[in-house]
Amino acid sequence: MQDFYEHAPALKQELQSVQAIIEKTVDSAHAFIRTLLRSHVQSGGKMLRPALVLLCSRLGEESDRDKAVRVASVLEMIHLASLAHDDIIDSAKTRRGVPTLFAQAGAKQAVLAGDYLLARALALVSAEESGDMMNAQIVSNALARLCESELEQDAGQGDFFISKTTYFRRIGGKTASLFALSCYAGASVGKLPELERMVCHRIGYTMGMAFQIQDDILDYVGNKEKLGKQTGKDLKEGIPTLPLLLALEAEQEMDEQDRKLTALLKSRNKPLSKVSVTKAVALVKTLGGVQKADSIAQSYKYRALKDIQSLKNHEIATQLTQLFEKLAVRSG
Repeated sequence: MQDFYEHAPALKQELQSVQAIIEKTVDSAHAFIRTLLRSHVQSGGKMLRPALVLLCSRLGEESDRDKAVRVASVLEMIHLASLAHDDIIDSAKTRRGVPTLFAQAGAKQAVLAGDYLLARALALVSAEESGDMMNAQIVSNALARLCESELEQDAGQGDFFISKTTYFRRIGGKTASLFALSCYAGASVGKLPELERMVCHRIGYTMGMAFQIQDDILDYVGNKEKLGKQTGKDLKEGIPTLPLLLALEAEQEMDEQDRKLTALLKSRNKPLSKVSVTKAVALVKTLGGVQKADSIAQSYKYRALKDIQSLKNHEIATQLTQLFEKLAVRSG
C-alpha cells in the first residue's frame, strides 16, 4: 500500500487508521486465531475497497471521518475474509508471497478464521447508527451475492464452456458488488442524496468489472514476479475467464479441424497438465482473446470515468481518476 497512495497523503493516512483498526480487531482475538490472522491482515494489499469508501465519503458536505474509517474497515475485513475462503477453494499455498491461512492450518481452521473476520466486521456494522444506510442488511446482501458467485464458480470448476453472461454474473458478484458497496457506503457516510449515491454505486460496479477483467487478463500476460503467481493459474484450476471465452468464441468461426483450443479443453485430463496450460495460454493469445477482453475492460473503464467526471467535487473526482488509472496500468 505504501507506494500506491503517495499521490494522496491524506487518504494514505486514513488507510493506515483502517489497518490499525483491523490489526486491533485481530489482536483482541483468541491467541490461536490471532496468530493465524496476523500475517493474513498484514499481507500488503492495495486496500482498494476502503480507499473507495474514504474517497466517496468526502463527496458530501458532511464528512464524519471516524465513521468513514470504521466503515472502510468493515469493507476491508469482508474482503480479507473472502480471500481466506478463496484460498481454500483454490487450494492456494501462497498469496502475495505469504503462506495462506489454508496452507498454515488447513481448510477447517482457515474457514473458521475467515468466519471470525466476517463476524467482527458485522459487529462493527451493528455499531453504526440505525439511520445510516451502511447497515447489516446491506452488507449481508453483498455477502450473499459474493458467496453465490463463489459457490457457482466452485461448482462449475473444470467447465470451460460457459457463456459470457455467466462469466459477467460471476465477476459481478465476486468483485464488482463489493466495489459498488464500498462507493455506495462512502457516499452514504457523506450523506449524499440518493441519486448521487447510486451514481457512486455505479462507479464502483463498473470499476470493479474493469478491475476483475484486467486481473483475468493478467493470468495470461502478467509479470510473474509482480503477480505473485504463475500465469495460467486460472486454467490450471479449471476456471474459465473472459480471454478464454472470447478465444473459444473466435474458434467457432473456424473449421472444426482448426479448433485447437476447443479440442485441447475437451480432451483434457483433469486438471490440465502444465504442458496443456502452456499451449492453451498461447492459443488464447493467438486467437485474440486477450485483446478482445481488454477492449471490454476499457468499455467498463470508460463508463466509470464518465460517471466520475460528473461528480461535483473536482478534487475527489481527480483522486478517483488517478486511482483508476494506476489500477489500469498494473502488471501484477
